[in-house]
Amino acid sequence: MINMEKIKQKIEETIRRSESIFKTDMVYVVKNGSWSVFGQVASITLSFGLSLCFAHFLPKEVYGNYKFILSITSVIGALSLTGLGTAIVQAVAQGKDRVLHDSVMVSLRWGLIVTAISCATAIYYLIYDNASIAIALLIFGVCSPLINSYGLYGCYWNGKKDFKQSTIFFVLSQTLSSGIMMLAVVFSNNALFLVSVGFIFSALFSVFAYYYIVKKNQINDIGDDSMIRYGKHLSFMNFFGNLANQLDKILVFHWLGAAQLAIYSFATIIPEQVKGSYKTVFGIALPKFSTLSGTGLRKSIVDKVIRLTLISVVIVIAYNLIVPYFFQIFFPKYLSSVWYSQIYILGLVTIPGLSLFSIYFQVLKDTKTLYLVTTLGNIVTIVYSFALIYPFGLMGAVIENGVSWLTMLLISIYFFSRHKGS
Repeated sequence: MINMEKIKQKIEETIRRSESIFKTDMVYVVKNGSWSVFGQVASITLSFGLSLCFAHFLPKEVYGNYKFILSITSVIGALSLTGLGTAIVQAVAQGKDRVLHDSVMVSLRWGLIVTAISCATAIYYLIYDNASIAIALLIFGVCSPLINSYGLYGCYWNGKKDFKQSTIFFVLSQTLSSGIMMLAVVFSNNALFLVSVGFIFSALFSVFAYYYIVKKNQINDIGDDSMIRYGKHLSFMNFFGNLANQLDKILVFHWLGAAQLAIYSFATIIPEQVKGSYKTVFGIALPKFSTLSGTGLRKSIVDKVIRLTLISVVIVIAYNLIVPYFFQIFFPKYLSSVWYSQIYILGLVTIPGLSLFSIYFQVLKDTKTLYLVTTLGNIVTIVYSFALIYPFGLMGAVIENGVSWLTMLLISIYFFSRHKGS
């Protein structure tokens, strides 16, 4: 008869032995990471299916307009309190559950600013005879406060290290969203209709998920106003980061046109998915890092930066070998994106360092250094965008990302090396 307890014990012992190689709590990673990996695989699969629909059913110009609307609404949405999520994870990990409720209320009030700016921007586009973008901005203005506020629900589970529940709702949201969008793409090639469907669904699902959590979980009444203030600081930093991240797409649209933005978007679509996978890993790590301090935290950060960077090099090499055949099979209309994608993916090797050094300063709540690092990094990105995209076109946009990430990594290393780590 099979003794399942002994098998489980043997597996755990094997995982424990691997900790000497990876220098981390591998039982924690495997236990929680398995759910996050499942969620990421599901997300990548659904995104791939949606990309196939976009590639085969939408003209390049329509897809380019769709991506432009998403980019400009992302910039406006960055004015919301996007940093509250990180504060919630850290607070809930410390047993301060009420920070979730307080953050949602603060975010809803702040969201009225986003609504007002969306309406003002809509009037601008209406004056310049672009009614589709104007209407999309009005719809976004209504939905954005709900999406950004109630969408904080997942941070509660991450703070509790309940990655199973977090992943289940994430996959459910992605599945429903992708399914609805695929149907919308098949039956309509109107960019306004597509973004409107996405905004409305996200708002409704976020509200439902938040109240489900409140009803099903015993959320304690322990709050922490300092965490809310800390989240606001992170939000102000995130605004310029989001602006810098979306600026390349906005400039490509205005200087090169919708079709070129479509080509650029497909060049970045897979690398961005890989980049998103790293965010999932670091989302698991944040509650764990929050329990460390001083030398132990610094040593753990450095060790993981080195190991994950080496893994990234392997991923980049494999991607560059495979991607030409991948596009020939699945995205034949976008073969011109392949070369740009191969260059864009090179920047992936900087992501572990960028993310982990940022986590280091977040855990210590060193807002001064975070301000300096993010401000300098965003200035560099914005300057590179204007300097490279107009004269060099899509190649300039691709190179800009890699050069910006490398410069930001060097800035992060500089501040990390000078930090006392108290």
